Amino acid sequence: MSLKEIFIKLFGHAPKKEYDPLRDHRIYVRVTEQEKEIIEKLARCQCLDTSNFVRWLIFGKYIDDFIK
Repeated sequence: MSLKEIFIKLFGHAPKKEYDPLRDHRIYVRVTEQEKEIIEKLARCQCLDTSNFVRWLIFGKYIDDFIK
C-alpha cells in the first residue's frame, strides 16, 4: 500500500500540494478555440479551474492508470 493510499484511508482525501507562485513552471499548449471550450467545460464539471483540471487529469488519472 502506498503512502498516498494510506493517507486517503486515514483522512478521506489525498494531501494537497502547495505551489509557490514565484517558482512555478508553466507549460503552454496550443489548442483550438473548440478544444479550449471543451477543456473549460470539463474543468467546470469537475469543479476545478483549467490549470488544476489539466494537472489532475495528467497526474491523477493518466499516470496512476499508466503505472498500474
